[in-house]
Amino acid sequence: MNAIKIDTPLEYSIAVTEFLSDNPNANCVIIASATGVKQNYYQNFSKFLSKNNYSVFTFDYGGIGDSKLQPLSKFSTTASNWAQNDFESVVKYVKNKTPNSKLFIITHSIGGQLIGLVPSNNLFDGVIMVASQSGSWIHWKGFDRLKMQFLWYAIIPSLTKIFNYLPSSHFTRMEDLPKGMAIEWAKWCKKPNYHFDCIENAKEHYDKINCSIKSYSIDNDFYATVSAIDWIASKFKKSEVSRIHLKAEEFGVKDIGHFGFFRSQFKDTIWPIFLEDLKRFQSQ
Repeated sequence: MNAIKIDTPLEYSIAVTEFLSDNPNANCVIIASATGVKQNYYQNFSKFLSKNNYSVFTFDYGGIGDSKLQPLSKFSTTASNWAQNDFESVVKYVKNKTPNSKLFIITHSIGGQLIGLVPSNNLFDGVIMVASQSGSWIHWKGFDRLKMQFLWYAIIPSLTKIFNYLPSSHFTRMEDLPKGMAIEWAKWCKKPNYHFDCIENAKEHYDKINCSIKSYSIDNDFYATVSAIDWIASKFKKSEVSRIHLKAEEFGVKDIGHFGFFRSQFKDTIWPIFLEDLKRFQSQ
């Protein structure tokens, strides 16, 4: 395990952790975190993959974890920057380091939304999307829909105005978020077509991805409904997309939820499923 910092065009650095395989012919995996989730959450999963002949790279988006280099009230970035600057810089770093390796992406939540906006996404050789979804409130029903609308229309605008960042750690499992990121994210989530209604040429950016994609959902995931996951999966028009819905009881537990996939308790059940996906990508 090797922790480094890489420079980016926006002149802030991104913290990257390398889990390099002992196999000199190992292919590479980049893990794109969920919103406000530190890269170390994926550490045990990354070690699992590295022991199975993949070199893994995790990173913190700007303002999160080890990429938080100053108080968030004084730091400026956006959700688009997380894709076009942060994620893109990691892709370029990995491809420069291992130009002859295949590059696979594993996304969690927002990571699967951002891949379509990464300028070098045509370099991806396979993608596993885990609970990656649209954030638009239209994919929730009843009282849950009202809670999502209250978040996007009231909580985020009010708190970011007061604190100059989003103190999300006080009411969610997420780390605090940079103001610009939270405001742009909320803007996307107010739109029926999410960031496709906000970002010019979003469709063309998504169409650059031309590889196999596996998209996973799970029961009882408040943050990623089946409808929301189906929607984002349908936007990769040039890719062969497989949708897989898992049930917690298949793995001997009552609940897995939005954050459970990468917990070590599933190293013998869910993690091997992802590993087999990577092996199939590799053989294509």
